[in-house]
This record gives sequence, structure tokens and C-alpha cells, in this order.
Amino acid sequence: MTVRRHVLIFGGLWCALCVSVVRAEPWPGFRGAAGTGVSTETNLPVTWSETENLAWQADLPGRGASSPAVVGDRIYVTSQDEDEQLWVIAIDRKDGRILWEKNVGEGTLVGYGPPNLFRGRNNAATPTPSADEEHVWAFFGTGHLVCLDPSGEVVWSHNLAEEYAAYDIKFGMASSPRLWGDLLYVACMHKGPSYVVAFNKETGDEVWFADRTLPAVADGTDAYSSPVILESSDGDQLVVVGADHVNAYDTQTGEQIWISAGLKVKSEYGRLNASPTICEGAIVCASRGESTIAVRTGGKGDITESHRLWNYKNMADCPTPTCHNGIVYAPRDDGTGRAFDALTGKRYWQKRLKGKVYRASPVVADGKVYILSKEGICTVIEEGRTFKLLAENKLPGEFFATPAISDGFIYLRGFHRLYAVGPGG
Repeated sequence: MTVRRHVLIFGGLWCALCVSVVRAEPWPGFRGAAGTGVSTETNLPVTWSETENLAWQADLPGRGASSPAVVGDRIYVTSQDEDEQLWVIAIDRKDGRILWEKNVGEGTLVGYGPPNLFRGRNNAATPTPSADEEHVWAFFGTGHLVCLDPSGEVVWSHNLAEEYAAYDIKFGMASSPRLWGDLLYVACMHKGPSYVVAFNKETGDEVWFADRTLPAVADGTDAYSSPVILESSDGDQLVVVGADHVNAYDTQTGEQIWISAGLKVKSEYGRLNASPTICEGAIVCASRGESTIAVRTGGKGDITESHRLWNYKNMADCPTPTCHNGIVYAPRDDGTGRAFDALTGKRYWQKRLKGKVYRASPVVADGKVYILSKEGICTVIEEGRTFKLLAENKLPGEFFATPAISDGFIYLRGFHRLYAVGPGG
């Protein structure tokens, strides 16, 4: 496996990166720290291209759809090469230089769906790594879960498919781990035994395990979603969606706090791709079928009837909606962009975006919503109840990974290349 070309654009942008690296707000996992897809960063770029507001671009070995995890002066991504070797890659955030590549295993993504539906888009390097400044944790669709130190040495490892249960999921395991405090959480939902497990981030020891085998039919048992954190004055909750249900666990003990049914997709292909969307006072769970649901936060026990806020048909399939200031931004896979009121479900606007296919989830920062298409078209709109287009930007490549935001830069990961966009607009 060889390191391919990387390009650095020298000058003022490079100097700005060098100065600001220690002040970066981290983006340590899929859709940020808690998984909300929202950043507090400001002064983000609005327009860019191959010749404008592009700090650097780096060719990546292998292929993957994992999003970048950005902490300190590092960016971490994963990939899988043509020989089915699994790699964790560390990248210098200042210039895109590849610092190291670590081979952490090998294996084939277990998926029995039609090859044309997943092998061109999904491989074992779809889950996004989690990281802090002392470690990076990478999970692969083969079941490999590894913890590495900043030099790339393995600290601990597991193979969840061997230790817990072999995967039986149509398009391959794709859930990303969630790092929160001292624990690393992994959700595995499929036709085999489904569960959520928490590991000590330092040692890899299991801290708690929760069986999550729930009633669902056909592919409704399969979920490609990732756990997210609901921060609460009563204690943080780990929220998980899949198998027609959304539920929450105490982050420290694994005790189930509440559960809601109602996500049944009336199709033999009733899988769930989108992760839970955290809003102020609500959690939105999107699906491509009959029932996207929103539930009110603060419940205990079975809240299926007591805490339902609204339903909606065909909100989204792959992209996870993002909520900020009470507005849910929800692009569909076909490029239809929509915005809703988080508490009532009222639709504020619907527009056809320029891209043809959307797999990445939108991210929100600096009063802007960034929506990236598979073809590399990133639509930038102004936050709000009315649609206001700010820019449509294009970079070459295929983009399934959700953008990452840190310290005034937007990181866009294509199958084979990583771009650093910024600063300025």
C-alpha cells in the first residue's frame, strides 16, 4: 500500500493553519462529539473550488466512506484496500501530509444484498473513527475494533463479530462508534443478536452490555445508524434507533431510560440508515418509509403514545437530518431539500438541490447549512425558515462521507481524497 500524492497550497492560508491549530474546536467522531452535526465554529467559507479557498488536498490510500475525525493537529480516517486490508490513517491537519498508516486487520464486509446496491458505495471502512488527543478508536464492518495511540501503535483490540455475534445484515455493518467521557459505545443491530456495548476507552474492557433484540420484520431488524448523545440536566443519554424503535440508555450504566415504537417501514427493505436527530426538546428519527417520528424528550419507560410529537412520510433514507435553533434540515437521497419545525413538524420550505444523489448528512455552523451531494456539489444555505441559497460549490470525487468542521475549516472526504476548505468566505 503506497501513499499517493498530496498537494499543499502555500502562503497565508498555511500560516493561518499553523497559528490556529491549538485553538481548534474538535470534531472527534461522526457528526461531531455528540453526533448532532452542529458546530460552534465561525468565519467558515461560503464559496470554494479547486482554485478558491482550498488550503490543501491529500490523496488517500485505499477507499472508504468514513468521515474525518479531527482532534488537535490530527485528522484520522479509515480505508480498505483492494486486498481487503483494513487501515487507519493519521493526517497532519496543517498541510494534509500523511503521518502514518496502520494495518489493523483484514476481512470482507459481510453483506448479502444486491452487489450493485452496496459494493460500489459501502465497504468495511464506512464507520467513522472516534478520537481524542491520546487515542483513536476505529471500528470496521468486519467487526474489528481497535484503539491506537498517536504513533499508530495498537493499545487494545476486539473483533465484535467473533466475540459477540456474526453479522447478518443485508448491506454490511456501518454504524460508527461514539466516544463520550471515558466510554466508547458501539451499537450493532442486525438479524442476529442485536446489542449496544460500552467499553472503557483506555483498556477496552466491557463496562456494560445491553441486549437490543426488538420486534421487527424482514430488513426492519437491520440498522446502519450510529448512537448519539442527548445531553440532559438529569444525566446524559445514549440514543439509538433501529428495529422500528428509538430508545435511550444511561451512558454510565446502560439502563434503558425510555423507548418508543412507531418507526415501522412497510416494506421488506425496512432498514433504518439515519441516526437520531437531537433537537431542543425533541428527537427526530427519519426513515424513507411511512413513518418518520418526532418524540418529546424527558420521558421514562414506554413513551410511544405519551411523547409522540408528529409523524412524516418519506423524510430521508441515508442522510441524517440536522437540527439547530428549532429547525430540522432534512435532505432526501434524491436531492429534495426540506426544513421543518422540530416541535410541530410544520414544513417551512422544500427545494430541489442541484446534486442528483445525497448520502452524506448536512452539517450546521456559522449560520449556514452545508449539504454535500455524492457528486461533490456542496449547497450552502442560510439558516432559517425561508430558503436562501448562498452558494453551490463543486470538487471532484465521490462523496458519501459527512463533512467535518474544525477551527474555521471544512473537511470533505471523497472515496480517495481529503480536502481542507477554508479559511474565509
